[in-house]
Amino acid sequence: MQATADRYTRLSKAYVKLSEQFHELDVAHMNLKQKILPAIKTIKAYKVLTQRLKQQKREMEQELAALTKSQVEMMAMVAEQQEQGAQLSATIQTLSEEKVSLEAELLAVQAKYDAVAEFEVLIQPDPEAILATAEQQMELVEETLNEMIANSDPDLSEVDKQLIEIYQSEFEDFTAVVEEDSEPIEVEQLAIAA
Repeated sequence: MQATADRYTRLSKAYVKLSEQFHELDVAHMNLKQKILPAIKTIKAYKVLTQRLKQQKREMEQELAALTKSQVEMMAMVAEQQEQGAQLSATIQTLSEEKVSLEAELLAVQAKYDAVAEFEVLIQPDPEAILATAEQQMELVEETLNEMIANSDPDLSEVDKQLIEIYQSEFEDFTAVVEEDSEPIEVEQLAIAA
């Protein structure tokens, strides 16, 4: 019986010792947990910050690439504008030289004209002769107009002229004259002749 009691005593002591060790371990675990928890939060925050910085880095790299591309395009545009400016300067220079050359030619032509201007009167026709010719032509025109007024239909006979006058004055009188005429005249033919 004593042996059993000793065994229970040893077992109880071992349990108490184990319980104390477990309690110490639990306390150590809690202490460790309290110490590790801020480290874990820090690591987590660092991870989030690292991801954010990586994203910002990618965005900045994209912006840098876009800026580099824009800079290259801008430099190309500047080079093109400089080339166009050089061409424009060359064109202006050429036009200026041509202007000077044309001005010199104009002065030379003006000098030649001034030298022969006094002889221009010699090659012009006589004004009196020109006026006389014009007057003669006007007289011919007036005579022609008067003849046309006096005789507007020179190819018609007197009878045809009278018929046209009657037709123009009054259509009923014209039909009566046509009926009395020995040779009947078709009205359509008169209309065509008129």
